[in-house]
Amino acid sequence: MTETTPGTLRPYMVLLMLFLFQTLNFFDKLVFGLSAVPMMTELGISPQQFGLIGSSFFLLFSISGVLVGLFVIGRIPVKWILVILALIWSVSQIPIFFSSSITVLIGCRILLGLGEGPGLPTALHACQNWFHPQRRSVPSAIVVQGISVGLLAGGPILTYIIVNHGWRSGFLFCGVIGLVWIACWLMVGGEGPYAKEDHKADHKADHKGAVVSDQAPVPARNLWLDPTVIGVIIMSTMSYWIVGMSATWLPPFLQQGLGYSQGQTGSIISAVYVFQSPLLLLGSWVAQRMLQKGVSKRTTLGSASGYALLIAGLALVGSVYTSGALQLALVAIAFAAPSLTTIYGPITLGAIAPAVQRGRLIVVIYSANAISGLASNAVTGMIVQAAGPDHLTQGYDNAMLFTAGILLIGAVSAFALIFPERTIARFGQITRFSTRTQEA
Repeated sequence: MTETTPGTLRPYMVLLMLFLFQTLNFFDKLVFGLSAVPMMTELGISPQQFGLIGSSFFLLFSISGVLVGLFVIGRIPVKWILVILALIWSVSQIPIFFSSSITVLIGCRILLGLGEGPGLPTALHACQNWFHPQRRSVPSAIVVQGISVGLLAGGPILTYIIVNHGWRSGFLFCGVIGLVWIACWLMVGGEGPYAKEDHKADHKADHKGAVVSDQAPVPARNLWLDPTVIGVIIMSTMSYWIVGMSATWLPPFLQQGLGYSQGQTGSIISAVYVFQSPLLLLGSWVAQRMLQKGVSKRTTLGSASGYALLIAGLALVGSVYTSGALQLALVAIAFAAPSLTTIYGPITLGAIAPAVQRGRLIVVIYSANAISGLASNAVTGMIVQAAGPDHLTQGYDNAMLFTAGILLIGAVSAFALIFPERTIARFGQITRFSTRTQEA
């Protein structure tokens, strides 16, 4: 079997490894939040300082993702890109086990962000290389599902390690399992049959007759200034605000804001993200079925992204004014629903962009949007700190209300700007005009 010829099992082995890649990714993110309270106590870190340290993770996160998207994707096989990224993850975790220096902690977080910036979009691009354009929703959801499982399994596993062996041991564990993943990926990973081109039928015959060639690139100005692309950029950036702060701030919020113990927090985080898993699978399956039945991409991807962020924002507002089980349910909805946009956004970009530009577009946008993670961690820390040490609950409430506003901005952008069919038709006209001009 060659790397460009799919076997009956090979694509699913690759998919499993990409799923585990994302699980590892969120183990690496979650260990910092779960270590927050003992780390802050031992090292004398205030909430605002903790937020800034959390933000340091995103200092090079977006930059590295954009650079990989612009200059690496398409030039180096994606198999080796993922190996390098996972190696950086492991190297950045292990030193924390041996040090009590805040400087080392910050340096390792910055290095981890450098390696994780291109992680998810590169994994999604690798996944799309192995599956037909009309069958990418569920595989993409399975990759993103690694986030849910990382949070679901990471909560109790990392909490057990931290409680019984100290908070530094959690970082060591994450570093070691990263090396194990690399060894397995070297045996399984490779380029898929759709790495160079998609089935042209997906672009040549949508239900409204729009036509665009998979092979003819769209001029960069037309591509990046298209309303649908701009809508995905705004929507995904606002969505990543809560995704970026979840691993850092959700654990201390549950402990300091709602009064749960560290052991309870691990279990609650697992319970919260139990909801995310079926939501992602159901949402992706419904989207895939709708696309196969000819439902417009505007409805299936654009409007669906808007509703996901709208519901998440309203749920976060509701969580501030409720308590108990209902509050936890609303928190679960608020932190889970935005992840649907991580599926719908790349599929939208994959549907409108020529194959030669698809990988770069997805990786650049879904790396650059993480700049909001840098802002969300720092801003959340500032908001919590502003309430004072005697009013932490109010501080967390204020931070959640502010985050809800960010999510609602993302919802509006999705409703107002994301119209894939219009973009496909527009790009088709541009490429046909360019072809006629060249022939003349």
